[in-house]
Amino acid sequence: MKIVLLFFILFSFVYSEYGMKNVAKPSPVNFVDTKSFSGLWYEIARTYNSFEKDCVASTVEYKLTESMQYDVTNRCFKNEIGGDLIVYNGTAKSLQKNNMAMLEKTYFWIFSKDYMVIYSDNYNTAVMVDEAMQNVWIMHRKPFLSQTKLDQVVALLDQYMDTSKLIYTPQDKQGRYK
Repeated sequence: MKIVLLFFILFSFVYSEYGMKNVAKPSPVNFVDTKSFSGLWYEIARTYNSFEKDCVASTVEYKLTESMQYDVTNRCFKNEIGGDLIVYNGTAKSLQKNNMAMLEKTYFWIFSKDYMVIYSDNYNTAVMVDEAMQNVWIMHRKPFLSQTKLDQVVALLDQYMDTSKLIYTPQDKQGRYK
């Protein structure tokens, strides 16, 4: 009986670790320029996270404060566009010399997590993720992304995750965050 139990535990571990589909882990892009990445980004889609549970029309703004550090401002409306405004402030700093492709974000002085930019098309559209692909954001410089471009980005992400878990973010047609 102990052997059967041990085999079951081992099989469960191997199955959960590798699953039916061995998914590759993404790598960061080669280079992210601090000045070019600065500015306002609109959230097009994301994975579930508790801090954005009730958010719509989400944005993130990166303001360069030092050569390799940003002040970060996340904004969204609660439950509906035009509802109560929710704002989270934090910082982001480079984890690589002279490159923001990998960065550490900190909120409320104690909550820090490493992220990487795995896609950027001349700083118009970008994808930021954590290493485990549990936190994924598709961002764009305008509130709306063409379906063709979105399909390309989702196809890229499909190599690394179950893209059916993406939550598409309703955006404000009036662009109130400009």
